[in-house]
Amino acid sequence: MNQAAVLSGKISGTGVFLPHHTQADWLPRDMADAIVDYAIENESLFQAGRILQHGKLVVDESIRQVSTLTHLGPFQTALTDAAMASKPMLETLFGMPTFSASQVEIEMAAHGDGAHFQRHVDTFVVGHNRPSPRMLTLVLYVHRQPRGFTGGALRFHALGGTTTRDIAPEHNLLTAFPSIAPHSVQPLASPGGAFADRRFAVNMWIRR
Repeated sequence: MNQAAVLSGKISGTGVFLPHHTQADWLPRDMADAIVDYAIENESLFQAGRILQHGKLVVDESIRQVSTLTHLGPFQTALTDAAMASKPMLETLFGMPTFSASQVEIEMAAHGDGAHFQRHVDTFVVGHNRPSPRMLTLVLYVHRQPRGFTGGALRFHALGGTTTRDIAPEHNLLTAFPSIAPHSVQPLASPGGAFADRRFAVNMWIRR
């Protein structure tokens, strides 16, 4: 069984954290490696990442600096199936009511030198104008080894406080959390600047 950990919502003097779950070796290793290769081979298809502002999708690198790919080609179906297979477990771990999923939205993010994403929630800042809301966020980290970057941690922010918790982006590590959880991507350094050395993340949103 894959190594897994879960952190439940915890109240402290500095706020409350919503729960999150991490799982090492989420995909078969050869598939995780192949996703990295696919991203590198399709560098030309990546575009500047957008955010939702005043009802419109815009590029604002002061808030989010990243390149994104909106379809994972031959891996799209396998990733969708893996996300859906994790849904019942995540609902139980997070104490969420069971919901019927309308779709799994998938995006690959490539974070290079200086990339970051300010504090946000996935139900708003990177949301799309669709009637079905995002309920669960799953993030799969993949990258070449040895890694060509430093930093880029996923940071969870407490509700009603200033406390934070960081998750380091390890190859083939899944991090999942309710889409309403506030989080950010900490600045990343990749001195060589090569696209192949970027911190890749497959973002999967399970929508109601």
